[in-house]
Amino acid sequence: MDELWEEMLPQEYRNRIVRPIAFEHHTEPSVSANKIIGFDVCGKRCFYFHSFLLTEEGFDIDEFPISIDVYYERVIAWRLNQGSWINIKSYSDRLDKCQRRLTTLPLEMTATAPR
Repeated sequence: MDELWEEMLPQEYRNRIVRPIAFEHHTEPSVSANKIIGFDVCGKRCFYFHSFLLTEEGFDIDEFPISIDVYYERVIAWRLNQGSWINIKSYSDRLDKCQRRLTTLPLEMTATAPR
């Protein structure tokens, strides 16, 4: 992710964001969660990423226990040069259905970084 931090960044914001020079990685295997925080040259947060997958226990057609994916979420945020943040949230709450779909919400501008 360090070298791909701008992959989802809309083209019109490429010259308006603060670029990270260092990254902090966090993981939580029990919920397949990842968090990456990027820092600028002054040590301030300028990039944020998280994703997680929620599962529940179930049974397959032969009544064997299985883990069923039920919810996925991904949030990516960048700090703009003027200090506000833009973020993109994608989620899927239909992972246990035959027609899975990933919904990406419109770009949102906020005064603070996601947590």
